[in-house]
Amino acid sequence: TDSNSMAVAAVVSPSAHLQTTVTHRSPRVPEFSKDEVADHCEIHSCWIIVCDKVYDVTNFTREHPGGLDVIMEYAGRDATVAFMDKGHSKDAWIVLSGYYIGELVKKDRINK
Repeated sequence: TDSNSMAVAAVVSPSAHLQTTVTHRSPRVPEFSKDEVADHCEIHSCWIIVCDKVYDVTNFTREHPGGLDVIMEYAGRDATVAFMDKGHSKDAWIVLSGYYIGELVKKDRINK
């Protein structure tokens, strides 16, 4: 979402029949550079990039069906090609989404 996006809601007071407009800023999605992701290349702090999204898979490394070595090979790096080439199931994408922590900064994205 755009950091300038705003949601506007109309709030009606039941007692006064007055309408007030309340403005809320949309929560900002954290952004990380490739260098920041690269700092998380250890088993105790393992981040990967898939499709310009950043995932903290630290708590998944030992559960990965392909084994620890497969994830650690891409720790701190872009794993998009490997993830796509493997033909992961819809369930794998759902599991991955649970580890989402943010986006790559625009200058580092493949799809700018």
